[in-house]
Amino acid sequence: MWRPKLSTVQAGLLLSQKPEGDQWAPTAQLVAIAQELGLHLDCTHWKIPPWEKGLRKRLAWALYMQDKWGALVHGRPSHIFSNNWVVQPLLPNDFPEAEYDENDVEEKLEIERGRTLFVQMVYLSQVLSEILETFYTLQAMHAVTSAGPQGTHLVLSLAKPIQLKLKEWYSAIPAIIRMDGSLTLQSNTSGRLSSIGYLHLAYFATEITLHRRIIRSLEVNAQDVDSYLQHICRSAAKARLISAMDFVNRLTPQHLRSFWYFASKTNFALIGTFGSLLWATSPGREEADWYRRRLGEYRWTLSVSSKPGEGKGLTEFAMGMLDISAGLLKQLPEKPELSRSGSAIEMSSGRRESILAMSMDAPRMEFQSDMASADVSGAQSPGSQTDSSDEMYDNFAPTGGLASMRE
Repeated sequence: MWRPKLSTVQAGLLLSQKPEGDQWAPTAQLVAIAQELGLHLDCTHWKIPPWEKGLRKRLAWALYMQDKWGALVHGRPSHIFSNNWVVQPLLPNDFPEAEYDENDVEEKLEIERGRTLFVQMVYLSQVLSEILETFYTLQAMHAVTSAGPQGTHLVLSLAKPIQLKLKEWYSAIPAIIRMDGSLTLQSNTSGRLSSIGYLHLAYFATEITLHRRIIRSLEVNAQDVDSYLQHICRSAAKARLISAMDFVNRLTPQHLRSFWYFASKTNFALIGTFGSLLWATSPGREEADWYRRRLGEYRWTLSVSSKPGEGKGLTEFAMGMLDISAGLLKQLPEKPELSRSGSAIEMSSGRRESILAMSMDAPRMEFQSDMASADVSGAQSPGSQTDSSDEMYDNFAPTGGLASMRE
């Protein structure tokens, strides 16, 4: 492109927020333009006006988010690498002074809420980037495969510090952007649109991306993983799914009619396909039926949450992917009954292979390529009040291939 400017990147990022179409190739162009403009560098000590320094940092981090979430959505390798990225974290003075009526408290809160949303989304995108690099690069997947029977323990040891980061981030979310915060509730009662939904949805998508990898590793190494460890991991994944579905159920018209980040339609779909994966890999009929019922409830929630008056609503894509997954799941062999000990009475090798094939193919959506096929799983949701397995999962320490629990 001939003599690109900062405004070129701005325009490209705005156009990329359209949920329809393929943004991956344009994102690559934007990254190349940004590198020509030096947006990947630290401009702290450059001899440029302060307003331009702030603009550069905001554009750089907006492009970073576009790239990382695009990598998840499309199942492609990221264009931005941490060893070639030295942009400093955003500070309050990196945002321009906004003019507002000093008597309008709500307007002031909206400006603060927008800045806080952006900063928190940047951090969450960094955690997502760590998950993609740790579990979804070709080298990372080869390392887990090469670990053989110890693959699940390797995945768990790598997942634990990331899970703790997500837990700490969620517990420290500022009140102004919490779903249950008093400031947020005041905004909802005033009738103003609230765009905080896309951040919380992105959080659940990040958790699911982590847990999906754990569940896949359990299925690959099913014969080598202790049944108690499988129970802990599946219980934690189930709690994540419940929390994510409950979040979608709590969305109000003020949330649904507001701005949603471009990856949101895929993030809604991730919740459904994660449920499909847990259904497909359920060890017994009772558990599989539970997931089937919850997915039916989730689809109903998506159908009533679709934006009215739009040809392609916010949740249309998720409903379509859920219908595809359900159709594939119906082709699976019938699940076995479980004995009183919780083990399958009968599980033939053919049935196991069918379930594994389902776990690999059913959730494969537009954004799941051979490299990053969203087999991640979600970390724990601190917002879940029904998760008795969280503490056990946090305390799990893989040592010498054995599952040990800290007392």
